[in-house]
Amino acid sequence: MSRAIAALLTLTLLAMGSARLGASTGGGDAQLQALSRQYLAELEARDPLFADSIGVHAYDDVLPDYSGSGVQERMRWQRSWRTRLSALASDSLTENGRADRTALLDTIELELFEARTIDPWSTNPDLYVSAIGNAVYALTGRHYAPADVRFGHVANRLLGIPKLVDGAIANLRRPARVVTEFAIEQNAGNLDLYGSLTHDDSAASPPIQRRIAARLPAAVASLRRLQNFLQGPLLRRSNGSARVGAAVFDRELVLAAGTDVPRATFVSRARAAMAAQRQEMLRLALPLDRTFFPARSRSGSGDELVNRIVGRVMNRLADDHPTRDRIFATAKADVASLERFLTLHPVVPLPRPNTLHVKPTPAFMAGFAGASLDPAGTFTPLAESYYYIDEIPASWSAQRVASYLREYNDYEMQMLSMHEAVPGHYVQFRYNNTLRSVVRRVFGNGSFIEGWAVWTEGMMLDAGYGGHDPRLRLFQLKWRLREEADAIIDAEFHAGSLTQAQCFVLLQGKAFQERSEALTKWHRLQLSHDQLSTYFAGLDAIQRAHAQSGDRYDLAAFDRRLLEIGDVEPRFVRTLL
Repeated sequence: MSRAIAALLTLTLLAMGSARLGASTGGGDAQLQALSRQYLAELEARDPLFADSIGVHAYDDVLPDYSGSGVQERMRWQRSWRTRLSALASDSLTENGRADRTALLDTIELELFEARTIDPWSTNPDLYVSAIGNAVYALTGRHYAPADVRFGHVANRLLGIPKLVDGAIANLRRPARVVTEFAIEQNAGNLDLYGSLTHDDSAASPPIQRRIAARLPAAVASLRRLQNFLQGPLLRRSNGSARVGAAVFDRELVLAAGTDVPRATFVSRARAAMAAQRQEMLRLALPLDRTFFPARSRSGSGDELVNRIVGRVMNRLADDHPTRDRIFATAKADVASLERFLTLHPVVPLPRPNTLHVKPTPAFMAGFAGASLDPAGTFTPLAESYYYIDEIPASWSAQRVASYLREYNDYEMQMLSMHEAVPGHYVQFRYNNTLRSVVRRVFGNGSFIEGWAVWTEGMMLDAGYGGHDPRLRLFQLKWRLREEADAIIDAEFHAGSLTQAQCFVLLQGKAFQERSEALTKWHRLQLSHDQLSTYFAGLDAIQRAHAQSGDRYDLAAFDRRLLEIGDVEPRFVRTLL
């Protein structure tokens, strides 16, 4: 059997399994799927940028209404759908139906809850800035249609940019300063993106190029007007708090992270996992320490001994890192190595055809996570998927660049590619697109998505990737420490009073992060809430489900079942498995 036929058969079998999971045993599930499709169709029309993100291009000529009245109308519409979905009796649904209904209601309630509390329309300028970038990039970044079609839509969207800017200027009030500063940087990326349009549209016909050239000056002028507003009046009044508070954080643990674990228990579990992994890292590091530093003392106990032994071993191993100009070549080579391993040891079957590309993060998207996976839309699953890595900013000092390269050393680069690409986000998104459930395909839970990616980091080493090299395992455990530390700092910053110094003590002192990574994480912590908790929320649910499953599944079978379940909220993983 050829590899292509085998891969196609694997996809078909997964789709059949997914269809079984989403199949109705009564009228309730069928009714829910019909309602979900209707909600989705209405949302696509109301939010063309959302439609773009899932591969629906019926609304590529227009933009969402971000005016004050447009936002209020959207909230009214969401409330009407919350009422309709709440009226669907839970006892008429299967377990799968209940999981989907809960997820869709949580998606709607999250938006309504945030509108009542933190009001992102008035406190998050990046909401508008990212919309401006995506308005063009969603049409030019993937080749989903001929150039004349895509750039013809770009020309029409350019007409709507001034109104979008008007909405931003009218709505924004008092963001946190760090959020406004971030939006200023991102909008500079938008100016570069729009400024390059007359070069990028060279594949389009002359009439389309002339339409873009005629409409571009007004759009660019509006972006400059927005930049002046961000740098001037808005920055001066940006005195809001980056902390959302305990009430918002705790509610969004449920609505966004999808966990029913209380915050105190959640943080306690993360701390316990960190302590256990630090002891395992000490066990792995001691033989290496004897090799690297034969004359050094290994006496002592507790955290001091772990920090000393593990710290100096990992510091030595961090010398093995790519040069600044080899980051992307290293990532591509790591992805190829992972694909070769999974071809020989298919604990996770690879989707075919391969549509993954490794690229620098577009400027208007950079500066948040450092690396990401931009998947193909749900309804264009064979379009390009992009594994993005931020380019090292030219403004960074030589010291920060050196710290970054040591953080993303040869071992951690492999972890990064496992997480973002193979068999992490890229593979999981491809399989999720085969599910019958509209809700899971389109409104997948971020905790499951991140939890799967974290799970695969350790699972790949368990399956033999890297030849059981203790050096690679040390850095995989370091990544686990990072994800657990993320959950702790997320809770203690937004629901408490965590300071930058305290954050750095945890990240550098206990999780062995380089200072560059700690700086990046502190920045990200102030730009988001509950998102950094998703990694541990998803992983914790998957690990507990794996422990509960006992001997029912070997590793490949367990992975396949997780893929069949799809992007469910963590609270449903064990039940559906």
